[in-house]
Amino acid sequence: MNKLIKTTVAVAATGVLGLGLYTNTASADSYKSQLKHKGELTIGLEGTYAPFSYKDKSGKLVGYDVEVAKAVAKEMGLKPVFVQTKFDSLVSGLDSNKYDVVYNDMGKTKQREKHYAFGGDYLKSQAVIIVKKDSDIHKVSQLKGKKAAQTTSSNYGQAALKAKANIVSAPGFAESLDLVNSGKADATLNAEDAWGVYKKQHPKTDLKAIPTKDLDSSNAAPMLNKDDKQLAKRITKAQDKLKKDGTLTKLSKKYFDKDLSGSKSVKKDHDDKK
Repeated sequence: MNKLIKTTVAVAATGVLGLGLYTNTASADSYKSQLKHKGELTIGLEGTYAPFSYKDKSGKLVGYDVEVAKAVAKEMGLKPVFVQTKFDSLVSGLDSNKYDVVYNDMGKTKQREKHYAFGGDYLKSQAVIIVKKDSDIHKVSQLKGKKAAQTTSSNYGQAALKAKANIVSAPGFAESLDLVNSGKADATLNAEDAWGVYKKQHPKTDLKAIPTKDLDSSNAAPMLNKDDKQLAKRITKAQDKLKKDGTLTKLSKKYFDKDLSGSKSVKKDHDDKK
C-alpha cells in the first residue's frame, strides 16, 4: 500500500514538474504569438531617412536602424522583413498591423507611451547648440533675443521658444544649418546624431556643435502595438545582448563616427553583476 502511495505521489510530482517546465517554456515563447508572420520580424521604416534607413547606390536598403533591426531579428532567430512607408503613415501602420515593430529613430514621448509599447533605447543622442565657430553663444539661455532656425512644431523648436529666441522657420535640419551658415540665424538646436552625420559629410564646415545638458537627450527605441508587450521585452533582451557584445557600438561608429548606442552603461551594469 505504501509503495503504491509513493509511486502515485512520484507520478503526481513528475506531472507537476512537467507542468512547471511547460509553463515556463510557454511564457518564454509567448512573444511568438504576437508576430505578424511565423518566423519573421516585420519592420516598418521610411527607407528615405539617412543615416537611419535609406538606399545605397546599388539600391540596397541600409542604415543604422536597418542594421540594428537585422541584428535583433538574427538574435531572436527570426527573418527580418522590411516594410517601407512615409513617416506620416508609420504609426497608423502599427494600428493596422502592417508590421510588428517600427525602427525609425522614434523617440518615446508621454503621448506615444499612452497608446504604444516601446522596447529599450538603442540610440542615445545628446542635444547640441549649433552655431558659427566665432559665435559667443554657448548656453541655451543665451538664445534669448537671438534668431534660432527651427521647425516650430519640433521638440527643439519648442525649446528655443521657451528660451525666448526669435524663431526663423525652417522645414528641416539641412535648411536650419543653411540659415545659420548664411548668418540669417544665430543658432539651431538639434541632436548630436544629426550633427555627426552633417559633420562627416562637411568636414570643413564653419559651424560647430556645443553639447548641452539644458535639454533632454534624444533617445530612439523600437515602437510596437500596445498589446505586444512580450514582444517588446524580447526585442529589448536581444538589443541588450547586442550592446554587451559590442555589435551596437560598432554599428553606431559606422554611421555616426561615435558610440551613441548606450552600450557603455549596459556593459558596466553587466560587469558590476559578475
